Amino acid sequence: MKKELLQTKSRRNKKRIFRKKNINHLKLLSMKYNLFSSFISTENIILNKKILSELVFTENGGIFSLIQWNFRFYYMIQWDS
Repeated sequence: MKKELLQTKSRRNKKRIFRKKNINHLKLLSMKYNLFSSFISTENIILNKKILSELVFTENGGIFSLIQWNFRFYYMIQWDS
């Protein structure tokens, strides 16, 4: 019984670590993660954090265009307020 509880706890911790790691990979791009997540939700882009963090390390051009798109979105929000 105790072994099963410890396994569950370690699985949850492992998932938590991976989530933090994926968010930190996205923060390496020197942008605000909250702004980026709101941008993704308003543009209806369906990608999870794991896929986005893999894009950071593998696809430079795709991430660059996402960042540029994000900055344009951010400036549009600033002008509206």
